[in-house]
Amino acid sequence: MKTAREYDETAKRDVHVDVDALLAAINEISESEVHRIEDGDGQRVSIDGREYHTWRELAEAFELDVHDFSITEANR
Repeated sequence: MKTAREYDETAKRDVHVDVDALLAAINEISESEVHRIEDGDGQRVSIDGREYHTWRELAEAFELDVHDFSITEANR
């Protein structure tokens, strides 16, 4: 399971996101392939030619809540 830290402005803390689960959900929603863009942070993906720079931005673009893919949420 690949995870990433994302800062949550609302809760004022880091959220650990299950990246694999988030990308799997987006794969099911979209009819396009998700492409990871290798960079220093490893947090960029491209779908249909549009780049997303944070996991939160990606989740919101597909009307998902990044908190649903947090490690603590997944372990409930």
